[in-house]
Amino acid sequence: MLYKCKNCGGELHFDPEIGKLKCDYCDSVYDVSEYEPNSDVDLNEASETIEQYVTPDEEALNTRKALDAGFEEATDDTTDHKEDLRLYQCPHCGAEVVTDKTTAATTCIFCQTPLMLQENMSGSFEPEWIIPFEVEPSQVKTLYQEYIRSKPFYPPEYAASNVIKKIKAVYLPFFLHDTNTSGQVQATGERTFTHTHGDWIITEHDVFELSRGGQMHFEKVPAIASSKTPRDAMDSIEPFDYSKMKPFSTGYLPGFLAERYDVGFEQLIDSVHQRIAHSFDAKLMSTMNGYSSIKVQGGTMNHEDGHTGYVLLPAYILFMDYDKDEDALIAINGQTGKIVGNIPVDKKKMIRYAIIHFILNWLILLVIAMALVIAL
Repeated sequence: MLYKCKNCGGELHFDPEIGKLKCDYCDSVYDVSEYEPNSDVDLNEASETIEQYVTPDEEALNTRKALDAGFEEATDDTTDHKEDLRLYQCPHCGAEVVTDKTTAATTCIFCQTPLMLQENMSGSFEPEWIIPFEVEPSQVKTLYQEYIRSKPFYPPEYAASNVIKKIKAVYLPFFLHDTNTSGQVQATGERTFTHTHGDWIITEHDVFELSRGGQMHFEKVPAIASSKTPRDAMDSIEPFDYSKMKPFSTGYLPGFLAERYDVGFEQLIDSVHQRIAHSFDAKLMSTMNGYSSIKVQGGTMNHEDGHTGYVLLPAYILFMDYDKDEDALIAINGQTGKIVGNIPVDKKKMIRYAIIHFILNWLILLVIAMALVIAL
């Protein structure tokens, strides 16, 4: 579906700066709540449904339709896998929109109309919560330019002018998990010190048995639920401010990409427990002070799992296929602006820099030497 302006009928998009839906045609703004199902707006008149060429449960036929139509890649750059292509029709201009099977919101590449794919936001795929974008697309250029300044040997492909036009603003699917964790850890602590006694140098080595235990409550531990997005990159752009979460509404999606989960929480629970265990152990170990070394001997840990919520979190994402290596990812937290990226080194640029640096140093030394000769 797409949301239409009550004033002029134009398409609306969510504006992070004002936190409201905005019409680019007449500059009208609306609270997201005005387009909720229980609002006064007739959603049948204020929205249009996107037509999919086949029913959602006919995945095999759906894929063949996209490939038979001559599409071997998504029109919105959402996937590199032909078997994941899905074909839709834009209700505004009638163009064929090809996107990934997990896409919940996208934009028609031909008329720039924000589109929402209802079947990927309903039933078990409907999130409980969402954190709206706060970082505007116009801010991304400044954030990236500041970041790339610390990477002087970046390849030309990573120049701001190239990256900014390709980076995508996307709501990514996460599970947030609550748990009560209890346990204990046993370790040995060693302490060595040396002192003199008369003519003697005495070294004392003490070994202590240590035991620590306790319990902690972990709330909203995040786990990325998309198989296409590296977990380590998403961990790196944390934290998100969960106090700003809003009850989910499709009104936050127009103008952005959005993905539904394709990895169930049952496949993520072990990695979530490992993350919790690391934090729990670190907290217990932090109480073992005053020792020159500590060796963990063993321990126990139990998790009493609580609520797991499904949420969409905002990020700017770009996969860069550089030098036929693995995709290099640039990611920006869409709420805080924190940026991470595995930027490769351009060896030619580094060599040129080394040569220029060598020549400049050599010229400086030559000038100094000539000045000394003249002085003598």
